[in-house]
Amino acid sequence: MLVADLFNELDELFPFMNAPAWDPVGLQIGDRDNEAERVAVCHEVTGDVVDRVLALGVDTLVSYHPLLFDPVVELIDGPGQVGRAIRLIRGGVSLIVLHTAMDVASNGTGDALLAVLGITAQGKFGNVDSSSEHQIGRYGSLAQPLTTSEFAVLVGDRLGAATRIAGDLNKSVSSVGVLPGSGSGFIVEAAAIVDVLVTGDVSHHRAREAVESGVAVIDAGHIPTERPGVESLYAAVRDVAADAEYIDSDPHPWEA
Repeated sequence: MLVADLFNELDELFPFMNAPAWDPVGLQIGDRDNEAERVAVCHEVTGDVVDRVLALGVDTLVSYHPLLFDPVVELIDGPGQVGRAIRLIRGGVSLIVLHTAMDVASNGTGDALLAVLGITAQGKFGNVDSSSEHQIGRYGSLAQPLTTSEFAVLVGDRLGAATRIAGDLNKSVSSVGVLPGSGSGFIVEAAAIVDVLVTGDVSHHRAREAVESGVAVIDAGHIPTERPGVESLYAAVRDVAADAEYIDSDPHPWEA
């Protein structure tokens, strides 16, 4: 199998063209005509992931998060993202990035998060940019209403994550919206369709906005809310490359 073959299979499932223009998805490093004989999947290309990829002899890495996000004007070896890219290039490793291409796709990152919470997706919300009709959020309904605090306990248990709550702890919630990663920019939109929003990276001002909009927000962290999607990505890659490795190095930076 060539890198192009794996790329095309992923493009069928999660069309890269549907990601917003600002997101560097697709083949980020390597050559489409290289062999993809040893494939691995990761959440984010950290230094530890690069170490393990090179040690395992992986030639093709599929990552949810991009490695190179900001424009690169210097190629200097070192501990940062450019240094990690140089190490992959030296090791002959191609890198395919999914990110928002997976988020907006059917059976995407939000669908996976809802499924872990025991909820079936009923609709979408949250356009990824002003020129796009592709939506990053998902929503559905609980089988039985819970209070905000009870649902936050469920979220924390299912994701293995600490949670923060903005809003009425005793409010009865039935409809749930999810935006894996950093989705607090859609709080006002979520308030119009759900009782509670699960996302990460919620700032003080966004939390205040939620309180004023009448929607409860559960912040379960950027990485924990994305983990179900990354596990779903790994399953998709294994359908194409049955022996694909899962590099389970967790990029969650918060220790407590």
